[in-house]
Parts: sequence; C-alpha cells; structure tokens
Amino acid sequence: MNPPLRTTLGALVTCGFVLALASPGLASPGLAAVVPAPFVGTAVSVTESTSRFAAVGPLRLADTREAVCGCSRLDAQTIRVVMAGRGGVPGGIAAASITVTATASDLAGFVTAFPAGEARSETSTLNLPVRADTSNSTIIAVGATGAIDLYASVGTELIVDVTGVFTSAATATAGRFVPTEPTRLLDTRDSSAGGVEPGAGVTLALPAGVAPDARAVAINVTSVGARGPGFLTGYPAGSLPPATSFMNPDGTGAPTAASIILPVSAQGFTIASSAGGHVLVDLVGWFTGEAGTDSSDGLLVVVSPTRLVDTRSNPPRLWGGGAREIPVPVAGAAVLVTNVTMANPDRPGFVTAYPAGTGRPATSSVNSPARNVIRPNLAITSLSTRGIVYFSSHGTDLIVDMTGYFTGNPVAATLPPPPNVAPVPRVLMIGDSSLGGLVDVPQAQSALRGFVPTLDAKPCRRLYQPSCTSRFTNIAPNTAVDAINAAAGPLDIVLIKTGYNDSAADFETAVSRVVSTARAKGARLVIWLTYSEGDRPGNYNTANAILQRLAGNAAYPDLAVADWRRYAANSSGWYATDRVHLLTAGVWATADFISRWVAHASHLPCPMPWTPGGVLDNPCPSPEDYAAATGSTPNLRGLYGF
Repeated sequence: MNPPLRTTLGALVTCGFVLALASPGLASPGLAAVVPAPFVGTAVSVTESTSRFAAVGPLRLADTREAVCGCSRLDAQTIRVVMAGRGGVPGGIAAASITVTATASDLAGFVTAFPAGEARSETSTLNLPVRADTSNSTIIAVGATGAIDLYASVGTELIVDVTGVFTSAATATAGRFVPTEPTRLLDTRDSSAGGVEPGAGVTLALPAGVAPDARAVAINVTSVGARGPGFLTGYPAGSLPPATSFMNPDGTGAPTAASIILPVSAQGFTIASSAGGHVLVDLVGWFTGEAGTDSSDGLLVVVSPTRLVDTRSNPPRLWGGGAREIPVPVAGAAVLVTNVTMANPDRPGFVTAYPAGTGRPATSSVNSPARNVIRPNLAITSLSTRGIVYFSSHGTDLIVDMTGYFTGNPVAATLPPPPNVAPVPRVLMIGDSSLGGLVDVPQAQSALRGFVPTLDAKPCRRLYQPSCTSRFTNIAPNTAVDAINAAAGPLDIVLIKTGYNDSAADFETAVSRVVSTARAKGARLVIWLTYSEGDRPGNYNTANAILQRLAGNAAYPDLAVADWRRYAANSSGWYATDRVHLLTAGVWATADFISRWVAHASHLPCPMPWTPGGVLDNPCPSPEDYAAATGSTPNLRGLYGF
C-alpha cells in the first residue's frame, strides 16, 4: 500500500507545482478548512447523453510529489490531469470516479475539480486542514480532451486516483447503478476483536441482493479510533493492494467518513487501514454486470458542478436533531451525485442524506470530528418524489454541490417534512465582582436575551485555587470549577467572567480545569471573556494571550474567546475608576455583549439590533468585530430604555 505521504517544500518545487497562497475565508487556525465564498445556487446545466460505468483499477494517475507527476501545470494554482487513454483507462469517456488527496498544505483552503477547459465553478471538491493529509471522492465530467482540471486555493500537493469511468450508452446491461437502502455491512465495534490492526484489512463478501457479476459497489466507509495518522485503501477481493487511498484519518481517533465507488470481484472487496482502528461500511448501491437487464435506468448524466444549497447564504442552517429538504433539481433523476459539506458545526456530529418523505436510515453521509471543523464527503443519494432531506445530529451549516445524477424513477414520499427548530441555549454564567453588576442592577438582566440564563457571580471568586475573602461579604466563595460542578444541568454553554483574582502563573492550568469541568457537565462550548486593564495589566495581558493561544489549539475546539477588553476599550461611562468594575451603563453593555456572543457562538440571529428599529443580523456577528467595523457600540439607552 502506498499512502499519500507528507513531503517537503523541496519536493513540491521539484515537481514544478507551487501554488500561490490565497487568503482563507472560514478557517479556524489549525482546525477548520475553507469553502469557497457562499452564494445562492444556479440552474443545473445538464448534458444530453447518458453513460454507463466501467471499473478501473484502483489506479493512481497523478501525484504532484513525483518528478513526473502525471499532470501539467496550467498556472500557479491549477493543474490538468488527462484521464482518457492512460494506464488502462479507455478513451472516449464522459466522466470519471476519482479520489482527490491533498497534503503538505500550510494553510487552510479548498480544491475544486472541474472538466478541463471549462470555467471553474463556485463549488468545492475537497477542504484542506492545516498540515494534514485529506481526501474526498467525486464523480466528475471530463473535458473534450478527456481531462480534468484541479484548482487549489492554497499551496498543496495533489494526488488523483481513479476507480472507474463512464462511457456513453443509451441503454446498458452492465454498468447501470442500482440504488439500495443505506445498509450497514460492517461495524467492527460489534466484535470483541478490537478492530483492524494497523496495516491489516477486512474482506467483505458481496451482500445479499448484489449480483455475483457486479462491477462495483458504492459504499460509505467510516474510520473510528484510528491509532495514528494514516490512510485507508480499497480493492477487489483477491487482488493485490493498489498504490491508492481514499481516506486519511488524522490520528485523533475521531470519526472520519469517505464514500467511494469501489471495483469488486466475485469474492467481494477488501478495505485496509494503515492506521488500524474500527471500520464501518455502509452500502448505498452497486453497478450491474453483463448479466444485468438491458435498461435505460441507472445511467449517469453528468452536470456542470452546481451548488444546490448553502445555508450560510440561504438559511436556515441545520439545527441539532433537525433536517432540511431540497427539491428534485432535474427531471428524470432517481439518484443524485453530490458533494455534501458540513461547515461551522456546533460540536462533533454527522449529517445523513436520504430520500425526502421516507424513514431515516441508521447510517451517516458525512461526519465532523469537532466544533468548526469543515468536512466534505461524496454522497450518492436516492431521490423521492419530493427530493432529498438532510438530517443533522447537531447544529451545522450545509453545502451541497451536485455533479451528476442517475436516471430512473424516484421513490414515493409518504412522510411529512421533519422539523428544524432553532435551539434556545442554556447558559451558565460564572463570574466574580466584575460580573456582579448584574446582581446589583437586576433590571439589566432583561438584556440577557435569546437564551436561558443562570447567573452565578460572587466577589473574590477564583478559577480553581481557593477563593479570596471578599471585603464586602467577608465570605470566600466557591471556585469557578466548584460552581460549574454544583450547577443544575443540563448545560449548553458555560460563560466565564472571572479570574481577576487569579495569578497568570497557573492560568493555563486553570483554563484546562474549567474547560474539562464544563465538558463533564455536557456543555458544548465555553465562552471566556477577556480581561480589562485593571490594576494588574501585566497579569491580565498574559492571561488574555494564553486564552487566545488555547482557543486556536486543536485541544480546545470548544473554547471561544469573547474579546470584552477590545470591545470596551474606547467606551465612555462603562467602567469604575479601576477599569474592572462596572457602572450602570457598563452593566447593561455587559449583558448585551453576552447575549450577542451567545447568539454568535450558536449561529443564531442577534437578539437585538445595533440601534432601535434596525435589522437583526442573521447570523449574529461577534460584537467586538461588528463594533470595530462600524466604529460604534450599540445604542444601549435607546434599545433598553434604562
């Protein structure tokens, strides 16, 4: 087996493929990759011809890490890969089933595959995390020369593997797609064997209902608990392992899913993992062999890559436990070929695509391993007479790009559309005297909007070390960690505005303990307000720097830093003379800031406009960024009348 290994910049230069760097638009440092700028989808541009499938390989056609890369460079960001007539690929093909792998990227970005010679569409095939191998499969039309082009938004190595091609046919016996209900064929977690050993594989016989002479299966494979970074490969049972891959676990053990059209033999197919761990395999369909019935059903029609939905620009997003339908995009389609991307997820979770108005299967189409980590996956999904529905286990934005469809008759839709209800977050606010103004000015709590608040603010509170004794109450309160443990659950968000009485020397330990305690209470997010100047600016500057660093670390995907210091820096009439405690206007400003940040972190509309009578931004921006962009803070007196 031949993994897509990381390479040095020197190797990248040797192959003559150095990509210009583009500014990523949605990336969280070290975590999330980028998708192209959001826009509303356009009409689908359909070819006139149908085509049938022929299995190939798996075969590697291009690898920019090699001196002879099997490609040509068109410009600093685009390569061309000839598919037809190479390595056993026939000529005269209309489309190809490929896997695109990217590696050695120092910035988050995206890759788009499209027919050679055509204008690049505003869609994405692959989303790139920073310094990690990643891959995704697709079915893509080839250009007039039998080639495809690949555009990368940032510098990266690109690898292209092929598992099948499509050639023109009005009817066919072999090579027609037969959809099945998504069916789990394998879950090694159900066995006491502990999964697949690193470097080993598992062979699956052709399942019941799949013809013995089937050419290929369409499967979704999920890796769980991989023991390190690595790759998965698949091939017909009984053949030699190919020098290809279709998935790259990142080494964290988090669920990673990839769909692929995989050639099979009469003995079935083999899935092997260099990283080991558990493997799940779901069947979504198969391609007929020569003994199949001659028919025009199940033939591929390729389309220009087209965005069908992008909830970032066309809300609502998918809320936790909610779903959203899209209608049948073209007449004569029974199965859609799409790239489905989870963007800005609230927490680890999955999306399942299935025919609208039918029962949801116990399978997934794409998995995201952490908050704000963007994940795409090929999805081959049957249509109903009403279209496709997308269900999400937790809140996420959804992008669906279509590259083709298989002909036939949609299934009947018999069930009503499922709900998609926006959540009302349950927020525990832990504070010291810097948040105590909400106790002293209780009417300001009316500005805590859009969520269910629980306020626990006590003077002299520390994060996890024993608290100091307040000169006002003569009481040493419990710590933030103890307060979280004592809170009635369940919780969605823990908000921290305490720590002014802590030392910067053990602040990182304190953050770790607070976050782990919040996680244990079921919170999906910790929002931590930065510290204003006060009488110990050096201490607070150090704490703020630690917060910003940890929030950009993969170990803290659920830590968000709300920059209260920057937001309030130029305020007038908010602070007492110590620049920590609040006057009445500052208390109202704090409540308003918290409400906007909860909405921002939850991808909800702002609970209040910026000025009376203004619009409610949806989704809500972070208030500090909005204030910096507008040069103002909200009209608090006009909004709340205090």
